[in-house]
Amino acid sequence: MDFLIDFTVWFLESSRQSIGTIAKIEATRYFIATLVVFTLVWIVFEGVLKSRKLGRPNSRRPDARFRQVRREIFYSISTVLVYMFMSIFLFQGATEGVFKFYADPDKYGPIYKYGSFVLLLLFHDAYFYWSHRAMHHPRLFKWTHAVHHRTKDPTPFTAYAFAPAEAAINYMVVPLYALVLPLHDMTTVWFLWFMIFRNAMAHAGYELMPHGWARHPILGLNSSVTHHHMHHERMTGNYGFYFTFWDRLMGTEHKDYLDRVDEITSRGRKMKDRRVEEAGMEPADSAPSPVGG
Repeated sequence: MDFLIDFTVWFLESSRQSIGTIAKIEATRYFIATLVVFTLVWIVFEGVLKSRKLGRPNSRRPDARFRQVRREIFYSISTVLVYMFMSIFLFQGATEGVFKFYADPDKYGPIYKYGSFVLLLLFHDAYFYWSHRAMHHPRLFKWTHAVHHRTKDPTPFTAYAFAPAEAAINYMVVPLYALVLPLHDMTTVWFLWFMIFRNAMAHAGYELMPHGWARHPILGLNSSVTHHHMHHERMTGNYGFYFTFWDRLMGTEHKDYLDRVDEITSRGRKMKDRRVEEAGMEPADSAPSPVGG
């Protein structure tokens, strides 16, 4: 009983000291990233990207889209609340030295400071793949991942639309890394901003990858919008986040993924060629190159 009282007092005091700062950080990251991606993709460049729209033809109905976005924002706010709650323990653990965060840039040198960003990125990609795949197990899906899969045709606001259990699982990537390896404070900040923007872009609803990249041996390791969109459509496969190599290694990438990307990224070129043909000119692919090749 004494432990419960002591814990309650500690938690309330810790909350009083840090909850406002944590709330501003988490809410700001989510709303800035999703609004920036939504504004650029769905409004500013919508005309340019129109041929690259993913999803069903009737998915643009304003009333249905409004209800979807409203639901996504509701669950995203609940995710921010989960992150706020867990951050109290993270901050306290960092103060007590449980987590290996550090502020002095010279402590491990600039190579590790910047290299740890890459290490954390690779760790997160592996963590995401395996935790994501585990959440698709029938015994876990209902309590963890089902909320996120209510969206079949994502928008940038889908990025944080998690059930509380999934939010807690996703939050753990930075604490688990910092439990074992040192992590500079600014590297952590950069990574968190990169992660939320990458998350919003993965749910952008429009393919952003240039034509031909998906089949490139190096560039194709980057996960496209289509890669994750197909996961939402089919509720299986394509479990990776930043990269495609875990799906390819484990045989969980959809067999028609590359064909789907090719079809989507070539739509604009085909439309342009049709307009050129209608105007009585040669299509771009058949016209001689001005530089000979």
